[in-house]
Amino acid sequence: MHHIRRPQACALASAIAWLLAFLPAPAAAQDPVDSPAAIERYEPVFELCRDADRQSVAIRAYRQGDVDYRLTVDPYTLRSRLEKASQLQCDANPGSVEALLAGTPYRRTLDVERENKHLLQGAGVVRSLTPVTGYFLTVDLCPSTKKGFNQEMFETLEHASQVHGTAALPIALAVSGRWMKTHPEAFAWLRNEAVSGRLQVTWVNHTLSHPYDSHLDLAHNFMRETGIDPLAEILELEKLLLEQGITPSVFFRFPGLVSSPELIEIVERLHLVAVSSDAWLAKGQQPRPGSAILIHGNLNEPAGVKLMLEWVARQEKDSIYFLPLESIAGTGRDR
Repeated sequence: MHHIRRPQACALASAIAWLLAFLPAPAAAQDPVDSPAAIERYEPVFELCRDADRQSVAIRAYRQGDVDYRLTVDPYTLRSRLEKASQLQCDANPGSVEALLAGTPYRRTLDVERENKHLLQGAGVVRSLTPVTGYFLTVDLCPSTKKGFNQEMFETLEHASQVHGTAALPIALAVSGRWMKTHPEAFAWLRNEAVSGRLQVTWVNHTLSHPYDSHLDLAHNFMRETGIDPLAEILELEKLLLEQGITPSVFFRFPGLVSSPELIEIVERLHLVAVSSDAWLAKGQQPRPGSAILIHGNLNEPAGVKLMLEWVARQEKDSIYFLPLESIAGTGRDR
């Protein structure tokens, strides 16, 4: 079994202190039962879990209130679920988990992640691992000093005649904790679009603070910057999503798509799938069937949004199939 070395106390304490900034000051008349219980004992695990009719891989364990939970991943669909530990039978023998994973879409994505870990930028899964005619739309929500977000873009895509289907628009939102903190109304709007059935959102981990220094080169920037605690950046963002009532997905996106072999190994030991892109529109990359399209929805990269909407407008009616990110490895939901 791969063991995760816990973050150093000072780094984790700093991350937790930063996270507390999300919490409102308590009101004197507030009924404590209205507030969700704190998430405690949050930790990575690697377990084979069974219930009455399915098997899954547990990758996180935590307690909320007096209830123990597991964050599980279906190795065939890559969909994550929150389940009460009391309703599961879990086996922590790594051999049992690996036997379940063998030959599954989950294992295929983890293998790709390992194969290109040497890349400075763009490591991970960049496009569908099986032939498809559709596309995977991913929207990054990095920290931004700009007010608002590209709401019009989301609404345009939801109603575009070129986009096939009348159901919810499949979209992967790579969200950073700092953006969530500074744009609560935008985050609430996106969550409401998902709840109302207009967006089918896969919530992708884009780290808690999304480190970036404009004075540093790529080799020393983003998650490669000295002093960054990768475990705290990843795990605390998961906790933040859970506290907002959102189930984290199995997907992770590196800030700037910049990584290192050591960072990829950490992501792998956390049993996450690093998703990159071969169609970052603002960088001139063109989408092809199976591409993971990358645009920014935080007003930081208007060129990419413009190119996206122009590309959609040029297509014929009902010709664009957007696919849920969970099917990027070939999970029976491809088109």
